[in-house]
Parts: sequence; structure tokens; C-alpha cells
Amino acid sequence: MIITAAELISRLPEGTLVPVDVRPEATWREATIPGAINLNVYDYFIPKSDEAGISGMAAGARDAFDRLNLGKERFPVFFEEQTGMISPRGLWFYELVGLQGGLILDGGLQAWKDAGGKLAPGDGVTDAIRQSDVAATAFVRDLVASTDEVLAHGADIFDVRRRTEFEGSFLHPCCARPGRIPHSHFAFYEDMLSEGRYRPPSEIRAIAEKAGLSTDREIITYCHRGARAATALYGLKLAGFDKVKIYVGSWHEWAANAALPLEIGPAEEV
Repeated sequence: MIITAAELISRLPEGTLVPVDVRPEATWREATIPGAINLNVYDYFIPKSDEAGISGMAAGARDAFDRLNLGKERFPVFFEEQTGMISPRGLWFYELVGLQGGLILDGGLQAWKDAGGKLAPGDGVTDAIRQSDVAATAFVRDLVASTDEVLAHGADIFDVRRRTEFEGSFLHPCCARPGRIPHSHFAFYEDMLSEGRYRPPSEIRAIAEKAGLSTDREIITYCHRGARAATALYGLKLAGFDKVKIYVGSWHEWAANAALPLEIGPAEEV
């Protein structure tokens, strides 16, 4: 799931790893890993987390990876300034459509520079994940949850937003209501990181267990719109939690539907 900067420097000459800069295009053009392509995975919003919406999301992601010629003998290494909420989302999109071999550059561009990696202006290919109107596209169901799955209460729901978002004292302007999905477990996604890299698996596991999560249960992560949830998903997987999905519509979608229940205020122990 992750690769160190030193490993990437040593393996790049093999020609099979493709650095994929998921920062804004202007930042990529200014300075990036030599040969890196640019892919916007952050600005995507799913229209609705149902079968059609998820299928269209997968189709759009697959189209982007096909246009970039990724997924055959060219394996992407997603990176941002440091490991945060964007590069893991890139890997999640890649794996969602059944592609394998993708990686996250742990520590991002800062780790690359610290390891002696050179920089060059970004040039050439740039693309973005967009929704597609393709009727039916295969996707890995073990990585994504629908709104109905969240409502079914068959999994532990894991909110990884800031505590102010979780308790409802902060509301993003684009969200219709503050609060959280009822019975959510909580831990802030950034707590799984330290100095821009993933914490050791044992430390992440302790954070997850303190939040009431178990490796025996399926976990559905969510945040504002599914980006921070991807960081948490790979943190959990690094720590041995294998049954993890993302509710990609997250609070942005849940809050927009007044028929869906919510909770506000400090949570009782789940």
C-alpha cells in the first residue's frame, strides 16, 4: 500500500512505477517528481451513493486511468506534499475499479526531497476523476458502501472528521445540516499520521481499538466527502483491519437528505 521515498528513488529506473501528483495542477507544474503526471482525485463529488452513482463513479475513475495508461505494466505511485487526505484517495479510486499494484508515497514530496530526490517542472499529461454516465461498470464492492448499507447497521460506522464536525458545532457551508451518523465511532484521521507519514501499524491499531473498532467487524468510514475516509481506510488496513469500506457520499450527502437520522453533541460510548 505504501512505498518510501528511498524505495521509489531506487525503483523508478525500472520504468514500471509512475509518479502521480494529486496536488493542484498549478503546483504540479511549478515543481514535482521528474516524469510525474497529474491527476485531480480530490474535487470529485458522487451524485448519490446508490448503485447507479457508485457505478458511474467507478466508470469515470476507470476512464481516467485508461486515458493515463495506468494499470497494466505502469503502476501509479500517488503523492501529495505529505501524506494527507488526497494521495490515499487516489489509491482508493485505483483499487475500486479492480486495478492492482498502486502505491502511496509515504511522506509525499517532502519525503522525496529529504531523501535527495530531484525536482522538475510538471509537464505533459493531466487529468481528473469525473462521473460517467456509463450504465454499468464493475467495481470492488468490498471497498465502497451505499447509503442503504450504512442505514442497515450491519457494520461499525467510523467518523474520521474533526471533533467539531462530529459533534455538530462546525458545519461546512456546502452541507445542509450539522451532526453525525447515529452510533458512529470516532477518531480524527490525522491521528493516524505523524510528521506527514503513516504511524506504525501498532499505533494505528491502538487508535482504532480506543475508538471501539474490532478486526472482527466490517467498518464503514466516512468524513465530509470521502477523502479523509480513504486515509483512514489505508491506515486501518496497515494495522490489520481487512474489512473496511468508504461511504463516499459521506456527511455531504447524508446531511442533504432530511429523512436520514443524525446525532448532535458529545457521543456516548458506542
